[in-house]
Amino acid sequence: MIKFFRKIRQKLLSENKFSKYFLYAIGEIILVVIGILIALQINNWNERRKERAVEVNFLKNLRADLVSEVENNTLFANYRFQKAKASSDLINGAEPQTIEDVERYTDTYERVFIWNTFVPNNNTYKELLSSGNLSFIKNDSIKNRLLELDKTYVAIALGENHMRREYETYLYDPHVENMVALGFFDIKEPAFGFPKRLTAKDIDPALYKRLIEDAKWQHHNEKFKNGLRLSFMNNGYLAGIHKDLVQYIENLIALIDEEISKE
Repeated sequence: MIKFFRKIRQKLLSENKFSKYFLYAIGEIILVVIGILIALQINNWNERRKERAVEVNFLKNLRADLVSEVENNTLFANYRFQKAKASSDLINGAEPQTIEDVERYTDTYERVFIWNTFVPNNNTYKELLSSGNLSFIKNDSIKNRLLELDKTYVAIALGENHMRREYETYLYDPHVENMVALGFFDIKEPAFGFPKRLTAKDIDPALYKRLIEDAKWQHHNEKFKNGLRLSFMNNGYLAGIHKDLVQYIENLIALIDEEISKE
């Protein structure tokens, strides 16, 4: 092709056809410019295609994380709700009178006492944020919803930390100081995990009176009851957040699916 153009130029010059040569030269320049523009366009298209492939990969990873978060938040919504319910049952229940009553009472407050911390599965989002690659997500609606979700997770962590301090002050400390702690667990034999759970019939009758008195004291202790009231409110509040997040995350997944389908 280059030889072909060179021959045309040489022929025009040899024939002293300068006007035609001038026109030819302009035409050649235009062709070169068009070629460059086409090459740039192809290069830009390839770059956009590569960026889109990276974006779709991130979106698919985000989607996988969010699917697990639907289950995670569903479990924690139920977990927090059951703790709020157990707190209410203790506040409004009758005073324990028998060792069987104490067993039921203990079962209930152990549901309040057991502590689990919510840990979101947001590894892809954290990677995008720490690496500065969040800009790969072009859909602003998805990006904004991810940012709002992260803010909600921060709020949950703050709420849990606040509630933990209240648990230690109003529930854990009074219980350990004034009760036969872990009275319904077998502490004679170590175990991998929680020790064996005892029933009323497994308890030494010599401990009945002490256990019943302790349960009655705890049932009427105002500091402990205030701790239960705080547990009732805080666990119910967090249960509501987790419940609402399930729908929020499902909507976000639908938005991501829509964006991926544009591929």
